[in-house]
Amino acid sequence: MKLYTGGHLTFYMPGRKPTLELPLSEPAPLREILARVGIPLAEVALVALNGEQVEMDSAIIQDADVVRIFSSVDGG
Repeated sequence: MKLYTGGHLTFYMPGRKPTLELPLSEPAPLREILARVGIPLAEVALVALNGEQVEMDSAIIQDADVVRIFSSVDGG
């Protein structure tokens, strides 16, 4: 799977890079994947799975999926 972060969520990513490729041997809940990476679930406000907005609690991710997550507040 490919994970893209927006806003300050990049701070939690390995190497503080905005993207991460994470191979999955079987489908997994997004909540578990984000917890494994170290992204606080409470800071994720919007999730897009393969270009479609989804609820984080119900998202099951497969190896070929593209996930984009965003925080609720991004300053500028």
